[in-house]
Amino acid sequence: MSTTDLIAALGTAFTGLAACVAAVTFIYALWQSRRDQRRQRAAQTREDLRAIIEYCNRFLRPLSQNYPYPIFHTAAAITKEFCTRMRTPPQAKDVLMILDDKKLLLSVCVEGWVASTQIGRMLDIVEDLERKASSRSLRGKLLLMCHASFMLAGLVAKICSPESFYEMLRKLEIHSSGQEEGENILNRITVELQESICKAFNDEYKDIIKRSLYFIQTAANAFINLKDKELVHLAEFQGKDAPLSNVTDPSIKTDPITKIEEEALLLNRVVWVKRLLEGLEPDIHKDDYADLWELIIPIEQACIVVLEAARFKRAVLP
Repeated sequence: MSTTDLIAALGTAFTGLAACVAAVTFIYALWQSRRDQRRQRAAQTREDLRAIIEYCNRFLRPLSQNYPYPIFHTAAAITKEFCTRMRTPPQAKDVLMILDDKKLLLSVCVEGWVASTQIGRMLDIVEDLERKASSRSLRGKLLLMCHASFMLAGLVAKICSPESFYEMLRKLEIHSSGQEEGENILNRITVELQESICKAFNDEYKDIIKRSLYFIQTAANAFINLKDKELVHLAEFQGKDAPLSNVTDPSIKTDPITKIEEEALLLNRVVWVKRLLEGLEPDIHKDDYADLWELIIPIEQACIVVLEAARFKRAVLP
């Protein structure tokens, strides 16, 4: 082989080698860029999940007391509202008249509920949690966080509503002699209302709200513990969800308002959460998966009880 041919061959070899190096460099740079993007997406997702956990902690703290402070404060605000509806000084017949007037009593409960700053703060936390759980980073299978926050919001709206305080007031049995001062009755109502509402909340509602909060926190921690690639993969998952019921089945022509109301029902929120949870079995740690099911089943059962109680109430009311 002549020197010229050798130089040409070496030139071709070097050109090919340079092309290979350039290709490898490009592929590595592309891989590194995608890895960095994945890390950034995973970091943002974890940041949102940690914020959700903190919102849950903020909600749990005032409920951890024997007398949950927001509930206790709202009961006091409602009884204070009685004073604005009576003469000065208050008289026993004025108090009893309000308790016997259903519309006026409901108005008192609504005004007292609105005046309670603590119940307002609690609802603000739920709204903040909902907003964070609706983040763009929490898509795909991570939509479990969004639907779980909707479930919690539905529970809080039903349990901590003015109507729930109204029902508790109606159950109070206030007896008074004609000589008793209205102020004494008000003091007695304040004590009985606070104690009875806090007891009812602890006995009937506290567990279901705490379970909902623990469900959200457990799910968030399960996602946080995943590797970057696994976490981003869950966020990018494209799935197809089945309809909640026949009402929302696209094959059945139904008024759009009916569909929206059906999807917003509390029990259907729980159904969505369960369906999303089912799809996560191969993706999260088996212990987390088992814990989430142990938390969601009692929530569903409690929602069924609430639904049946509401149906019974509608059936017996004139």
